[in-house]
Amino acid sequence: MGFWDFFKSKKNVESDKVESSHPSVGSNDLIFAENFTSSGGRFIYIDEINSTKDVFEKIFEENQWNPENVCSLNADVAKNLQIKSIRKIDNENVRALVTECEFLISNTGRILICNKQIKSNKIEDLPSVLIVLAKSNQFVSDVSEGMTMLKSKYKGNFPTNITTLNVKNKLNEDNFLTYGNSAKDIYLILSDD
Repeated sequence: MGFWDFFKSKKNVESDKVESSHPSVGSNDLIFAENFTSSGGRFIYIDEINSTKDVFEKIFEENQWNPENVCSLNADVAKNLQIKSIRKIDNENVRALVTECEFLISNTGRILICNKQIKSNKIEDLPSVLIVLAKSNQFVSDVSEGMTMLKSKYKGNFPTNITTLNVKNKLNEDNFLTYGNSAKDIYLILSDD
């Protein structure tokens, strides 16, 4: 064994030790769920036992809402969930907005959205509670990967108003550094593809 071969083999042995001594941190979905819920988000997974409609009824009951208080900017979502479809947000009458999203960003626990979901509205103009519908194939590791995926998804018609939704952290609510933050109370309802 030559001089340089010794270091190459030693490096390979050490890198194998590092990889095997630390168990896998987890997949994007687990990392996202941990970051999202630790920030105060409510993560709900839809399985064969409960349906989106059942989950909505529980959310309505928990918050003492009626269907007139919950709306969507997407007519198809509104029709499927039997809620009001709106074009412009009227915060006096709207308690929660139901929307879809583009991607779920694992490393931050944030949700990537664009004009396809919120039209020309600013995050500050949205109601304080958002109910986000997502699929299990929407996890990405970070914003960079999400932007790359957006470029390939909307090849000729790149979206505008691209932003992330931040979860309102009730523990930091009294912190003056969070004043003016556009964070929201978020329910994320995740279903399989």
